[in-house]
Amino acid sequence: LLYLLLDQQYQVRYVYEHVSSVMRLEYVLSAFWAGQEGSLLLWQLLLAGTALILMLGLRGEEERQLQPYLLAVMAAVEAFMALVLILPSNPFELLPTFPAEGLGLNPLLENVGMIFHPPTLFVGYALYTVPFAFVVAGLLSGQSSDAWISRARRWSLTAWLFLGVGIILGAWWAYVELGWGGYWGWDPVENSSFIPWIFLTAQIHSLFIKRRRKGLMRFSLIVVCLTFWSVLYGTFLTRSGVLADFSVHSFVDLGINNFLISGMFFFMIIGFSFIIWRWQDIRPEPSYTAVGSRSYIVSLAIVIFFLGGILTLLGTSAPLLTRVTDNPSNVGLSYYFATMTPVAIAVLLLMALFPSYRWERGLSKPRLLIVGFVTAVATALTLAISGITSQPIYLLLFGIAVWALVSNSIVFYQSFRNGQVKPAYLSHIGLALAIIGAATSAGFETKVTVTLPQGQLVHANGFGMQFDSMVETEKGFDCHVNVTNGDDHFVANLPHEFPSNAEGVMKKPYVKKYIDYDIYLAPLALEQADNKTGLLELGKGETKTIDKYTITFHDFELAGHDEGGMKSATADITVQYDGREETLSPSLLLTDAGLEHLPARFDYDKASVNIDGVRPEAGSVILKFTGDFVDPSEIQQASLVVEVSRKPLINLFWLGTMLAFFSGAWSMKERRRRIVQQKKVAPESQKQETPREFVRS
Repeated sequence: LLYLLLDQQYQVRYVYEHVSSVMRLEYVLSAFWAGQEGSLLLWQLLLAGTALILMLGLRGEEERQLQPYLLAVMAAVEAFMALVLILPSNPFELLPTFPAEGLGLNPLLENVGMIFHPPTLFVGYALYTVPFAFVVAGLLSGQSSDAWISRARRWSLTAWLFLGVGIILGAWWAYVELGWGGYWGWDPVENSSFIPWIFLTAQIHSLFIKRRRKGLMRFSLIVVCLTFWSVLYGTFLTRSGVLADFSVHSFVDLGINNFLISGMFFFMIIGFSFIIWRWQDIRPEPSYTAVGSRSYIVSLAIVIFFLGGILTLLGTSAPLLTRVTDNPSNVGLSYYFATMTPVAIAVLLLMALFPSYRWERGLSKPRLLIVGFVTAVATALTLAISGITSQPIYLLLFGIAVWALVSNSIVFYQSFRNGQVKPAYLSHIGLALAIIGAATSAGFETKVTVTLPQGQLVHANGFGMQFDSMVETEKGFDCHVNVTNGDDHFVANLPHEFPSNAEGVMKKPYVKKYIDYDIYLAPLALEQADNKTGLLELGKGETKTIDKYTITFHDFELAGHDEGGMKSATADITVQYDGREETLSPSLLLTDAGLEHLPARFDYDKASVNIDGVRPEAGSVILKFTGDFVDPSEIQQASLVVEVSRKPLINLFWLGTMLAFFSGAWSMKERRRRIVQQKKVAPESQKQETPREFVRS
């Protein structure tokens, strides 16, 4: 398929629908995963590569004993994906003709986000198949979880990293390309990747508890299966067409619903059946020693993340759950604000308390706890006294977020200074910054819609804006707007493109970034210039003058349907100029094909007049005059309607997410380094160890 795309073989339907000769090479390559069939092929390819890496990476006798079970699960998932891809639709379907040109990508897809966002998500989906395979393999073989739990955790952390980075790349892509002014709208298809990620977050922490205290094993296995199921469920939501009326991201239904539903239930039954089968063999262990301990805080965080995933899952499933009422509907943003804001506050509070406690029991850093609490109270009081906000939910959110930020920053700095860097604290810092940035940019955004007549300076939302020019491009035209922001000045370029594979015009926003806020300009509409027209509204018997012409409207005649199937309105007017008088009869026809204007020309064809509108209830007609005689003061310039937004502290969101995922990669690197060190030390220690049989028992 990649070869056919690069070679522009337009007789292949998929190539014809996604490639054109004017596309740049990087977008031709990204067309591979732009459509339904291509993205499924990419997923299949990544699954095969993941299975190969898994097979080659198995070490030790116990892991090799799991290999048949692991590869059986991976093969089953690949077989399912192959059935979904091949049976309902053929990615190599041929057209009856060989078109000379392809339709190409939608202009909104010709963005760097299209190059990286979908593949990164699919890498995360493919990688997460491995933890599910380890669970099934471990339960089938009856091996102790100690043989595979650490390796499953590394695969989970890697999948968490790729899936999270993919989500943020998609958010950034939406922010700079779509023009609706945001980066996350709780769209059902957006949520389809967020749900596995939040379940993965709970799972990683539960496996961490398992490694330290051997607790939460049953819960961990359930979350692993639920996370894998949510990946398949998100695929169903995205590709079944059930969300076509509720999401701009969803694919059309290609007849794969039955295959997706069957696969979801098959793997769900497989996973949970084995857990039930081995339930008594999985010895439950306490996940914490005391309420006042880090292990208890982490256990609470796992429950909160799990609850957040369930709440998002229910909101995302609303179009399906409400179908029984014959009136399917989606939940609004108010649902997610009411449910996910408490989840965010609870997570921030647990992150704020985490550094101050010991793992086993007791408070280890009381001064840090006091400093954090005082900082939270001071933040809330400052926001209230300064008048920034008095809403309790915002005061609570920002106060606890700053507490989490301060406490984790202090401990991270201390660990860095002592040469024992702990990436988990950096991840908590990033998440706190991201929540602060998201809440501030959304809750304190200022937005105004303004009309910019060409050549006129307009002040709005603290900025001076002047719509200067329109410049033609290969795909349409660009509108250039000069923006003045205090001492700063820049030109905002707002592209308007006319795609060959879509109707209408695609408008793209402009984002100007500052340290503490963004200026966001989104074009909404463009009223083209009409430099040689003038409008007059005249009642019956009324006379008006434009330039040297005196126009009198006498009456109009309205006719019903005639044999041609059309209605007509004809105006009876006279025009006097230079001692001459002409009688004119411009008409307006309403046919099945639409409105048709029949103008009347006068003054030796130097000017013309047609009917721009009729108001029978007022007995008046609106006449549109064209010619060189229109007064320059009456010239109608082009006007650009834009939405201008100021988004405070939005850069904290991007910075926080980058820190969080950087810490994930750092944690994987540190874990790898410790494993290598342990392997180097192991040969020396084994010389004085007890016999192998005793160690194994």
